[in-house]
Amino acid sequence: MLTRGLLTPGRYLRKYRVLVLLLVTLLLLYIFRKKVTISVSSNDIYNLLLSSGLSDELCRYMTAQAAHETAGFTSNIFKNNNNAFGMKYAGQVNSTGEKNGYADYKSINHSVADLVAWYTRHRINIFSLPLYIGSLASYVKFLKNNNYFEADESAYLAGCQHFYNEIF
Repeated sequence: MLTRGLLTPGRYLRKYRVLVLLLVTLLLLYIFRKKVTISVSSNDIYNLLLSSGLSDELCRYMTAQAAHETAGFTSNIFKNNNNAFGMKYAGQVNSTGEKNGYADYKSINHSVADLVAWYTRHRINIFSLPLYIGSLASYVKFLKNNNYFEADESAYLAGCQHFYNEIF
């Protein structure tokens, strides 16, 4: 016979089973999100960019930029925010908000869409020199002229060039 108020092991577990079930579900969701984020490669980024209608050449430059910004797709911002281009949050349409000072995205697709939108907005400005982007150096100059990054232009170019040579 059980005494009222006495929690036997079976009664104790039944009392908290909803809480345990919720914690296990949250843990599984966290693990699944991590696996999806980690499996993205430079080829995936390149194909997403290419599907947006940009030229092959420009997609290669942007893929090298993504690899540079994410330290070869290993940075925490890339893994936790799905942010492939190191974009700070400034009200991007495809972002869910800000996390750790950077734009946070539901998926890499949204991050790519934001870079393409940023590029399109800045390309129509006649003062965003160079007018023709025919090399990685001219693409980096375009980014610098539009305040995309704060680093020294030559250092940023060297980083992008390293990944461009590694990927392509």
